[in-house]
Amino acid sequence: MNDSIIQLNDLPDEILMMIFGKLWNVRVLYSLIGINRKLDRIACDPVFTRYLQLMNGISDNSVGQLPEIVLNRFCSHVLPKIHHHIRRLDLESSTMERILSTANYPNLHQLVLLNLHAKTAACLFTTQLYVCLSDLTDCLYLLDGRFSQLHTLRVYIVCEKSTRVIIDNKDKLPNLERFSLDHRSGTDLYDNLIVPLLQRMINLEELDLYLTISGKQTVVDGTDLKKNILNYMSQLKKFSFSIRSNIYLNNEINLPSNDDIQNTFKDFKDNEIISYVHNFSRIKYIECRIFSYPYRRKEYERITNDFPSISFSYVREISLFDNQPFEHDFFLRITQAFPNVKILRLENEEPQKKNHQDSSITRYFHLTELHLLEVHDDYIEEFLSDSKTCLPNTVDLTIEYEAIQRVTENFTRSTTQINCSKLIRLNLYVLDDENDVNLDDIKHYFPHAKIFAES
Repeated sequence: MNDSIIQLNDLPDEILMMIFGKLWNVRVLYSLIGINRKLDRIACDPVFTRYLQLMNGISDNSVGQLPEIVLNRFCSHVLPKIHHHIRRLDLESSTMERILSTANYPNLHQLVLLNLHAKTAACLFTTQLYVCLSDLTDCLYLLDGRFSQLHTLRVYIVCEKSTRVIIDNKDKLPNLERFSLDHRSGTDLYDNLIVPLLQRMINLEELDLYLTISGKQTVVDGTDLKKNILNYMSQLKKFSFSIRSNIYLNNEINLPSNDDIQNTFKDFKDNEIISYVHNFSRIKYIECRIFSYPYRRKEYERITNDFPSISFSYVREISLFDNQPFEHDFFLRITQAFPNVKILRLENEEPQKKNHQDSSITRYFHLTELHLLEVHDDYIEEFLSDSKTCLPNTVDLTIEYEAIQRVTENFTRSTTQINCSKLIRLNLYVLDDENDVNLDDIKHYFPHAKIFAES
């Protein structure tokens, strides 16, 4: 054991992080915390410790609690050192109380409880419940009467299973006063499941919907919302929403204009509603987005060239996608509309068409994560060239190795070196298996970054 520790100590931090990243972090923390300062520092890295699954997997896809010796060490030595880094905890219900009482978790955003019996859940969640579910049918099971005392329910749906289960429950939910449904991953069950569920909430006072809808022949607009939802909620006082309808066009569908959509909200006196339609004409596909304003969510996904030039000051995470090029002026609009963005993901393989030599420099004052995968080289240059963009000293960049190698001219180009020298972390995806990547050879170009490579 001592020889193994000495060998680990001799390795550079970047190599150790690559090794640890391929291992179950719970096992690494159990084995190395308290060994020496170097291993403590690396094992307690905020990125490495932000998500913990404190349970044992069993062969039949079920879970069990950690062995007592492991649990004891975590509660006494590990959690007190890393509790402030943890953003998500997956726990087996029998150890829940012990682990949660070990420390405060100031940055915990997600708690997953497994093997939780219905009676225990009903005792824990009497009037308010914030829950993450695997699909919409789980939400219907939740509202089958066993949680009839709830007055506040906020639901986040992870995905939509391909299976279809018919749950014909028309019982009203008179005690429910506040309901939030976040199903951004997409569903084709809006008419068959979501609308009937909402119509049962006859005394609802606050409703918040964040939906991506497919499978309909028409977009969800003001007429649809009023007819199928609002007319069933006489007590409703607050309604916020962001809904994206995805429709593949055929010769029988009339393409709605933005004015057509906006006119359906003329009776929404208590809300300012923003709408816009983006036409992906080459694939005969449209996306229609409608949302209440001001937009208070922290995420805004699939931003196209047509996005409205208004302020999204609450948004911290955005993704950009289009099959038309993003010119430099588009990124200037992004920084003005999303002044507080921290995480930016870009997907666009269309080359830029304009020369932007005399344009203003875009500045991302709060950016911490930048993901440039499946992009044309023009957008890598857009972000890394100091004549186009000024990055802060806080950015974690994820990118393909071959792409950044091309744009930086094999890590020698002067116009991209300033922004590259500001990076604090570089995550490289190596697409060519025959590409022998030596991280030491490029360290000079990213002097302040921890560099990781993955094939």
